[in-house]
Amino acid sequence: MILRLTFLLALMLMPAAASAQTVDNIQALRERSLALVNEERRAEGLKRLELEDDLNEAALAHAEDMLDRNYFAHTSPEGGTVLDRYMKAGGDQGRVVRENLSSCKGCLSQPNIADIEQMHEGWMNSPGHRANILAEGLTNFGFAVVHNSDGNRYGVQTFAGPGTPRGELPEGSVQTIGPEAQMQLAAEIINALRSDANAASADNRLRRHVEGKLPSGNLADDSLSKISLLNDLPADFPWLNYQVLSGQCGGCGENPTNSDVYFFLNSWSDSGRPRAILKDTSLTNIGFAIVADGQGRKLAVLLLAGE
Repeated sequence: MILRLTFLLALMLMPAAASAQTVDNIQALRERSLALVNEERRAEGLKRLELEDDLNEAALAHAEDMLDRNYFAHTSPEGGTVLDRYMKAGGDQGRVVRENLSSCKGCLSQPNIADIEQMHEGWMNSPGHRANILAEGLTNFGFAVVHNSDGNRYGVQTFAGPGTPRGELPEGSVQTIGPEAQMQLAAEIINALRSDANAASADNRLRRHVEGKLPSGNLADDSLSKISLLNDLPADFPWLNYQVLSGQCGGCGENPTNSDVYFFLNSWSDSGRPRAILKDTSLTNIGFAIVADGQGRKLAVLLLAGE
């Protein structure tokens, strides 16, 4: 999820841009900006952030580009986004990435701690920027500030993390749940869709088969394409008919939750053929599992079986 704020300053073209000047105390300024962010987050009971080199690099690249080419926007003239910049710096596409920008015209002096504190106050007084600073699902932080002899200054904050689960619960709170609980909840949702409490049964044999096929560790964008769920079915499986539904998401939290189960099942039930598969009462047994890599990517696979 990338938040693009709309209240940006108007672009003023100048005959020629002065060259960027080195900010000698960038590390101290970066640490102060992070400290201010963490003070705000602590007051709201949110997880503190840690500095990340990739985010620092992405922030610096954008600050320098805006200074060199005299524009002020989250999107570069070529259409590059904060996610593009983060990935170019070595970041993970599966994470949520956010960005705050600040500019100053006529700021001739080298940026100092007081300037960073003023920059932070401005962001906190802006609803969109404040929302980025206080967003859930973030773990890391980056910062850069650049200036030139013409008095142009740009500050950039970057944020990243695994995000939060996407599904909406009909009641209760979002909770991390294990494999068996995931499957039981999936069966309940399917049976509610079929209007029959006994139409589909959670089956641990099918679940274990699904789990054995799911990847572990870091998940890639093509992880689903590498899963061959119907290959090497155990010889003792009594079913003749099988159907598979699968899905993935990015920026949707660290661990599998009850909310994730609703997210994937509701996504499938909103599509024509997947919905027909879910409602097929001849598919009497299900195995279901979600795997997460802790960085924001999750995969979900549902295996349905029947005579």
